Amino acid sequence: MHRRMTGASAFVAAALFLAGSDAKAELFSKAYTFKIGTILEVGAEMPGGLRLDSVEFVLPEDGAKPSGSFSGPKVKVSISNLGTAAVKVGVAIAVTDGDGRLVGVASGGTKLFPLRADRQIAYTLSIDGVRSELAAGTVFRISVEPAP
Repeated sequence: MHRRMTGASAFVAAALFLAGSDAKAELFSKAYTFKIGTILEVGAEMPGGLRLDSVEFVLPEDGAKPSGSFSGPKVKVSISNLGTAAVKVGVAIAVTDGDGRLVGVASGGTKLFPLRADRQIAYTLSIDGVRSELAAGTVFRISVEPAP
């Protein structure tokens, strides 16, 4: 004997399935004006109980030659966890110039321990590879993705 699901029972079944499955974290992504050596105080609330506090691009001093992977251009990203549970964080940044050309990229985030509730962390991300025209950047886009 076959029973047909009514609209209400199908809705309940779908809601139970979604509640029992792991939903993907929501991605935060926004563009800002690119400025070197200036701390951009953002204060944007993001999914997962996170807040993007600040972003700062740091270039090596003029004439300084890179002497390793930690001596090149960097971006410092401060994020706070305003939620009640620890959260892992992924961060990606892309810098473009006035013509829309990609002139720098960086990514990183939580490596070992998640960001605990009521804490702030500053991620320092290296800008590797394409970066010779980073100083010509005009806009950067940052994406942050929380993961439990």
